Amino acid sequence: MKNSVSAIALSLSFSACVIGAKLVHAQATDAIEQNVPALISADEVIYDEGLGIVTAAGNVEISQGQRTVLADTISYNINNNVVTATGNISLLEPSGDIVFAEHVELTEDLKEGFIRDIRVLLTDRSRLAASSGQLTGGNISVFTNGVFSPCELCKDNPDRAPIWQLKAKKITHNKTSQTIKYDHAWMEIFGVPIIYTPYLAHPDPTVKRRSGFLLPSYGSSTQLGNTLQIPYYWAIDESSEFLFAPIATTKQGIVLAGEYERKFNTGDLSIEASATVADRRGSNDTVHSDEFRGQIISEGRFDLDKTWRWGYNLERATDDTYGRVYGFNTDSELETSAFVEGFRGRNYAKIDSYTFQSLRSNVDDSENPFVLPRAEYNFVSQPGIRGGTYRLDSNLQALGRSEGRDSRRLSMIGGWDLPYTGSWGDQYKLTGQIQTDGYWVNDVNQDGPEVRPGDNNYSGVTGRAFPQLALEWRYPFASYRGNFTQTVEPIVQGILAPNGSNPGEIPNDDSQEFEFDDTSLFSLNRFAGTDRVDSGSRVSYGFKWTASTISGNQADFLLGQSYRFNGKSALYEENSGLRDPLSDIVGHVGIYTIDNFDALYRFRVDPDDFSVNRNEIEVTVGPKAFNLNLDYVFLKDDNINDETIDREEVKVGINSQLTEYWSLNSSYTRDLDEDDSREASLGMIYQDECIIIDSLYTRTWFRDRELEPDNRFTVELTFKHLGTIQPL
Repeated sequence: MKNSVSAIALSLSFSACVIGAKLVHAQATDAIEQNVPALISADEVIYDEGLGIVTAAGNVEISQGQRTVLADTISYNINNNVVTATGNISLLEPSGDIVFAEHVELTEDLKEGFIRDIRVLLTDRSRLAASSGQLTGGNISVFTNGVFSPCELCKDNPDRAPIWQLKAKKITHNKTSQTIKYDHAWMEIFGVPIIYTPYLAHPDPTVKRRSGFLLPSYGSSTQLGNTLQIPYYWAIDESSEFLFAPIATTKQGIVLAGEYERKFNTGDLSIEASATVADRRGSNDTVHSDEFRGQIISEGRFDLDKTWRWGYNLERATDDTYGRVYGFNTDSELETSAFVEGFRGRNYAKIDSYTFQSLRSNVDDSENPFVLPRAEYNFVSQPGIRGGTYRLDSNLQALGRSEGRDSRRLSMIGGWDLPYTGSWGDQYKLTGQIQTDGYWVNDVNQDGPEVRPGDNNYSGVTGRAFPQLALEWRYPFASYRGNFTQTVEPIVQGILAPNGSNPGEIPNDDSQEFEFDDTSLFSLNRFAGTDRVDSGSRVSYGFKWTASTISGNQADFLLGQSYRFNGKSALYEENSGLRDPLSDIVGHVGIYTIDNFDALYRFRVDPDDFSVNRNEIEVTVGPKAFNLNLDYVFLKDDNINDETIDREEVKVGINSQLTEYWSLNSSYTRDLDEDDSREASLGMIYQDECIIIDSLYTRTWFRDRELEPDNRFTVELTFKHLGTIQPL
């Protein structure tokens, strides 16, 4: 329970009763206390001077601030300072909680008291009931035969048991220690006792965090066998915490795992680490017995002042498959870096260094680069004459490897952009820029991307200066017809630049991830990094159409191509779309939020025979009752890890809201190029106001070293206020 059995806070619940009783007494003796902000009304008020009892009877209502008390009768015994309320008692708290009872007796100082037949409706619709309650010492509330449940009662049959409830012979709320304790408690599901515990305790709702054991997790895995995880949470202090969550497995022994977080005045720090000693199957099915395995993931961000901050990322693992075997991560690469960066106005500066650990098969980490250091500075001026802006992007980088090429680079890109809109609505943008790069390199293979040293590799100093002048023209035509708006926009961009500018002595370390599509059609440099430039003069042209309605429906279309004047280039891969002077035709068609239908189709087509070199389709269709998702991707002869292969994959998903509480989700992924299934899943979810049951079956077919095809079934139970049971 999270905040339910603070149980009405008796001291607050009936303070208004005491105040009201005092007011009744004052009213009866004509000694009204003017400074008490409370209002009382009743059908009659009686003062028995002999007995010393003031009684308000009939529709008694006492209001004080945002708190209101209703009862049939409220009396105050002046001699023994006892307040008594009887009959249809209800209290509306400022928090929104409503307390109901039949009989209440409290001393004037509210430190002692008794309450009978108590019921509480909390602001989140949770319910607490008990046959009686007692306040002792002012700080401890004891409830006898208590029942708690956050579940809504059945409208047709309110007497029927809720989905789940917690019963206890005694519930004790200690306000000093901020603890709620249960003695002899049962959890009932649909009225049937399921789990018994002689003792249960947790912090009351005023406590945000406290040390203690969390709910255990159970599960099974083909790789690990049966698993058991019992986490322990340690609230070290107000700014730091530690979660110790070891995993016991029947096939791989004990895995120690933990998470540490700390918040400072200037930043945050987090550390996740795990380790075990277990068998590992390596290449050629070689088994390494009792091998130490583990990983650490850590992140820190700290402000130095309003402009500058520093931070780091640490990601390391003992071997390639550890994270996926034990379910800690599915990354294909781990990155470790440290940096200092600053933001001011439109300007940005950063100094960092980083290194990588590859988790892919057949990748030698000795050939992975490490950068120490890398510095960059980006400047953009305020708009000047006629709206023109100046910019400067500069970087300094030292890159090395344990084996293979090294390089030191100094690069600067200076540019000027001038926008202009003609009297007819035609739009222009003139851009002039020059990129200058200086390199000091070692062991660069001038014939290819290999990083291994060779007899004919180049070592020495090299560089380039690469100017570009670009003019872009757009002419949007817009029309408005009732609730429908559409815009037709032809686009033409011309770029003047020298040929070549990518000598073999310059290594390619940051521009290998190249992809020509509709998003990069009008980019000055269609390479992602700095080491390669998009040389040669060219013209790019396209046609764009957009439409929208006032109800939010949208659609757009883009079709474009480019032509390079310097002929065929070996700079680009054979099926990159830019090898020939006339590029592939690229574009997309998008339809968004039109009658429960969203679709995006992206394509790249060979202009000679109109064969498709790239297809990407994303479709979502249908309401919540039955929603279909389709993702399809086809890349022809995509260059991946220096191997020319096709890639074709389809993923189908179905999501259905079967009823108000039940929903279904499923997915299936297939590699069409290899004609192999990759992954399938089927899930069923039940969710109402007090419980979530999330079940999922997953089947995987792929193999990767020690990772084998796997069947896994998980069920996650979440009880509102009580926490989550999640099998691994």
